Amino acid sequence: MDSQQLSKAGSGMIQQFLDWLGAIGKPGLYIVMLLEGSSLPFPGVILVLSFGYILSPGYWNTALLAVEMSMCYSLASLVPYFLAMKLEGYFPERFKKGLDKAKSFFKQYGIWSIALSRPFGIGNYISFVAGMSNVSVVKYAILTFVGIYPWAYVMIMLGDYFNGNYERFRSFFSSSSVYVYIGLVIAVIGIAFILYYKKVRN
Repeated sequence: MDSQQLSKAGSGMIQQFLDWLGAIGKPGLYIVMLLEGSSLPFPGVILVLSFGYILSPGYWNTALLAVEMSMCYSLASLVPYFLAMKLEGYFPERFKKGLDKAKSFFKQYGIWSIALSRPFGIGNYISFVAGMSNVSVVKYAILTFVGIYPWAYVMIMLGDYFNGNYERFRSFFSSSSVYVYIGLVIAVIGIAFILYYKKVRN
């Protein structure tokens, strides 16, 4: 089989995969977010980008969809949170490196680390640290929602923009200027949520 045939076969498999995701629809996206929130090792980014392309919801509908996605993620994140409370810090050796980084991050930024870490890999470990630190479950859930919402919104929009193509997405992120732009978008949305939370709290 030559390279052209391999390319066609690969394209056919990708199209079948996208058709399968399209048939599942939003419930499939919610399941992805539940798995992401549970801190299981899972290729969530690829699937969320694919759903962004398939659903192509537009700006306002994406804002609402990101709320639903964030609720699923926040709900599932309670699993590692309560698990850490029960285990009281007893974790397998392979977890310790990630947990140590998360503990250091938590020590530096306090409970706001729960929100700040969500768009990154360390966010999976911060759920356990929050549970071990006996953070209020209400504060934990709110900060988790605040932290994951910008990520959910941006990933859906990027998935739509790149037609679900993960390689194009990776190339896009290879530019340092893009990192700054995405960071600013996430920061603006995150700050808006923090200000709103403080206003409601007061």
